[in-house]
Amino acid sequence: MAKILNLTIRDYCFEARRKDQTCGILEELVRNSETGLEVDCGEIIDADRDTVRKRILEAIATGQYHAIITTGAIGIAPDDFMPELLVDLSDKHLFALGRIMWEAVGKLSPVAALTRPRAGIHGTTLLLALPGSPKMARLTLESVLGLMPVAMRWASETDHNCGEQTDWFDWS
Repeated sequence: MAKILNLTIRDYCFEARRKDQTCGILEELVRNSETGLEVDCGEIIDADRDTVRKRILEAIATGQYHAIITTGAIGIAPDDFMPELLVDLSDKHLFALGRIMWEAVGKLSPVAALTRPRAGIHGTTLLLALPGSPKMARLTLESVLGLMPVAMRWASETDHNCGEQTDWFDWS
């Protein structure tokens, strides 16, 4: 079973002014999906770029996670840094996944243009930066959840002969 680590990045959660609900919502969404994925969550990190970078790289180094999802810090406030950090950490940028998430937010929020969800690959690990709002985090993850197992498999593919399925693009 592929494992996902969810990291919540919020100053006000870190300072215990508001209880985080995002991780539980994402965990339920994944558990009720047919993706076969599993989420480790409940980790809230101080909204400090170096701290978050270090934690993501530590999680990748363990080799136990196929994806890392961060929630929060994707807006345009002075302390929002996740899109830039994800770009720095990614070997491969998945612009279309970011656009799919952005369009999902746009269906419900007039301020979608001010959010900056991102996706990329670091080594063999899928990275997603989602909004911090529980409602918007759920919406954005729902929009790409079905693609995550494929992205994780492709990112970790070592057999370039393609195995049993030779044409991933033939979904008919």
